[in-house]
Amino acid sequence: MKVAIEHEFAGVTCAAFEELFFDETFNIAVGNALRMGRRLLRLDRTPDRIIRYICYEPNQDPNSPAKQAFGTSRASFIEQLDYDRRTRRGSWITIPNLFADRVTNAGTIEFAAASNGVRRIVRGEVRVSLFGFGRIVERMIVAEIEKSYASTAAFTTEWLATPR
Repeated sequence: MKVAIEHEFAGVTCAAFEELFFDETFNIAVGNALRMGRRLLRLDRTPDRIIRYICYEPNQDPNSPAKQAFGTSRASFIEQLDYDRRTRRGSWITIPNLFADRVTNAGTIEFAAASNGVRRIVRGEVRVSLFGFGRIVERMIVAEIEKSYASTAAFTTEWLATPR
């Protein structure tokens, strides 16, 4: 199942948005606001490339379908991002701690100039191999991805509007 998400952020350049996107203080604040446990595993920066691995462990609502399905098991995932600073485009893949052999989630993220700021473009594909349930789980994962990016966009807009 494919996913495509775009958000625009006013009053910021691509270079400034890229800086913010990889800023740890900002990312910790986003994680706290979204109730998303976050641990930086690797961050390598060169003039041309940024490699970042993050382990996320969402604080799940006890009544959510995911929490009910997994019970006491804590669902988490590692996001691996390889970002090309020259093209302002990166490739990402997430590796879940549960069903890693049955769930594939990968795509790209790109920052492009917009008329009054920058556009963040996320494209990806979610594939789940669970007999009889694969499409249902794919839709659930895509819905969570869309919700997360929408929440992050709202937080980012507020962050950019607040003088620091």
